[in-house]
Amino acid sequence: MQALNWNDLRYVLAVSRGKSLAAAARTLAVNESTVARRIVVIEKQLSTQLFERNSGVLLPTRAGELAMLAAERVELETQGLESAVSGADQRIAGTVRLTSVPLIINHLLVPAVNELCNQHPELSLELIAESRDLSLSKRESDIALRLARPTKELKVLAQRIGKLDYAVYALKSANAARLPWINYEDGMRDLPQAQWINSRIDSAIPGTYILGNDAEVILACIKAGLGKSLLPVAVGDQQADLQRINSSVPVSREIWLLVHPDLRQLARIKVVVDWLAGVAEKLQVK
Repeated sequence: MQALNWNDLRYVLAVSRGKSLAAAARTLAVNESTVARRIVVIEKQLSTQLFERNSGVLLPTRAGELAMLAAERVELETQGLESAVSGADQRIAGTVRLTSVPLIINHLLVPAVNELCNQHPELSLELIAESRDLSLSKRESDIALRLARPTKELKVLAQRIGKLDYAVYALKSANAARLPWINYEDGMRDLPQAQWINSRIDSAIPGTYILGNDAEVILACIKAGLGKSLLPVAVGDQQADLQRINSSVPVSREIWLLVHPDLRQLARIKVVVDWLAGVAEKLQVK
C-alpha cells in the first residue's frame, strides 16, 4: 500500500465537517475537483470508501469516521505545538467556529461582532446558527453557547457566563389580550419557556395556536401578528415593533460557554471567549 500523505487528511476533515465537496473547497480555498481528487487518492491508499451520499450530503462511513478522528488528532497536535512554541507572542489569527441557537447568533452576537473583527483583523469567525447541539468533541465547532448546563459532552470545558430573562411580547399594533399563544412543538415541550406558556394557554381565546421548533421562528410569528409568546428580554426589547406585555415571568435560561480543552490555550480561542463574556456583560444578561 502506498504511504499515506498526512496532508490529505485535511481534505477528509473538511468534507466530514462541511458534508459536501463545495463546503470543503471553501474551507480549504481550493476548487471542488481538487477535493474530490484528493479524497479518491486517499480512498485508494486505504482501500476503502470514506464517504457515502445520503439525502444530498456526504456522510462518513465507519472507515471515514476513523480517518476523521485521526485527522482531528493531527490537527490538535499541530495546534498544540503552535500554542506551545508561540507562547505569549502567539498571533491572534486563524479560524474559530462558534455555534449557538439562531436567536443568540442573529440578535445577540452579530450586532456585537464588528468590535471583535476590528480589533483582530487576522481572526476569522465562523458563526454557525444551529438549533441542534453541534459536537465539540467531534470538532463540529470550537466554541458553543448553550442555554443549559451540558450533560452529554463531559470532556469539554464549560463555564456559566450569564442568563437570559424572559418576558411576554406581542406586536405593538395588536390587542395582546385577545392573541393566542405561540408555543414550541411537542418535541420541545420540556423547555422552561414552553412549560410556562402551556400553563397559561386559555382555550377560550379564538385563533390557531402556532407551534414552532425554534425561537427565531417564534419571533417571526410574533412580528407577523400571529400571537404572543416568550422571548429573552435582551432580544425582545431590541424589536421596535414589539411591546413587552408581561415582565413578571419567572422564566430564565442559563448561558453556558463550552470549549474543547485542547483548544482553550490558543490565543484566538481566548480572544473569542473573552469577547463572549464581554457581550454577556454588556447585554446585562447575568
